[in-house]
Amino acid sequence: MEYPHWNIQLLEEDVLNNSIISSHADFVVSAFGLKTFSTAQLEKLAFEINRILKPNGQFAFIEISEPKWLLLRLLFMFYLNWIIPIIGKLFMGNSMDYKMLGVYCSKFKNCEKFSTQLKANGLEVRYKKYFFGCATGVMGYKK
Repeated sequence: MEYPHWNIQLLEEDVLNNSIISSHADFVVSAFGLKTFSTAQLEKLAFEINRILKPNGQFAFIEISEPKWLLLRLLFMFYLNWIIPIIGKLFMGNSMDYKMLGVYCSKFKNCEKFSTQLKANGLEVRYKKYFFGCATGVMGYKK
């Protein structure tokens, strides 16, 4: 993509196996990808974010999450496990990709553990809940 009024370069890389130069990135952002990573992959991701960010570089991640409040969790997981796959089947012709959302969400829980991994790599981190815990995020910067 080209942005004539700003000096922006978008990089698309496999973040766990990338060619990005250390201390090169001003920003690292991702939406709804963390839930598919293993614990070891999240640890590697936290390391890589610290490595590729410039000092004062910022990061932001958001992910669907399992709410702690029982009634909301039951309703939300029903929505992810049953309603979303039906919508996927109706509009996209495939429900299997969408059936995995509930599975991944249940296993991932929320961004809290990832927040700890980012802090362990020396990053300043803020953990935040959205929509009563149905989504969580981590944001922060490299000192």
